[in-house]
Amino acid sequence: MAPEAIFAYAERLEAEKDDSRAATEYGRYIAGAEGGEGGEYPRLAEAMYRFAVTLAKAGETDRALLAFSRLGERFPESEWIDRALLRLGEVYEGAGDLPEAAQRYQALAARGYATRLGALSQFRLAWIQWRQGEPGAARETLKRVDHPDFREGVFRFREGLGEYEEVVEKDPRVAGWLTAALPGAGHLYLGRPRDAFFSFFANGLLLGGAIQSFREGVPTLGVALGLIEAGWYTGSIFSAVSLAHRYNREAKEAVIERLRLRLRPATGVGGGILELGVDFE
Repeated sequence: MAPEAIFAYAERLEAEKDDSRAATEYGRYIAGAEGGEGGEYPRLAEAMYRFAVTLAKAGETDRALLAFSRLGERFPESEWIDRALLRLGEVYEGAGDLPEAAQRYQALAARGYATRLGALSQFRLAWIQWRQGEPGAARETLKRVDHPDFREGVFRFREGLGEYEEVVEKDPRVAGWLTAALPGAGHLYLGRPRDAFFSFFANGLLLGGAIQSFREGVPTLGVALGLIEAGWYTGSIFSAVSLAHRYNREAKEAVIERLRLRLRPATGVGGGILELGVDFE
């Protein structure tokens, strides 16, 4: 099969989202060019890029990272390097390695802030900085996103940062001390009336049972109930503290999720591996 036919077939498979077979065909094109099998291979750099992308989409992350690396070594000045850096950053981001993803976005931005891909890389970098608990750094990065396609996104992002910083948190120490003073009070502070009632009722029942057992001359039962109550009382305190942390985490995650849904169609933030809703062409 002629080189151009192999490439066209690979493109068709990629368009059909048959990524594993598409990667195989791009690999054939690359092997033909590197093996000196004859014919013209004018789209070798693009083939190497698409080979890496389809591997990542197919879930072969390690091979994709190696393929992106080979593209950089073979064509360091190619136009495909910018796209590769963005995609490589997304592979790391999708795999949960945010520091490595940030490095790739920074490398792309350094090649040209004014380009669309450069602006997008800054946007993605700001998102990572925010997710790493650095809202100040995210704000500074957003100042460098100067492209008309992302002006609305920057505005929404800044709104989201404001909402995030305005989240009213519950103090875990207050929740703990309230529960220690009166079982159930800490849960009521967290807006959980059912848990508050159950904590108050269970602790009161056990404590009352222990006292009544001693009064009726059954000290063994009183001691047993007292030990159970001590454990339940301590558990109630830890429960209130844990729920306060959970409350704060969920409140912030809710802001992040709302913003992710608003931004993802245009910028791909918060997506999985290679799920950018961006037209590079």
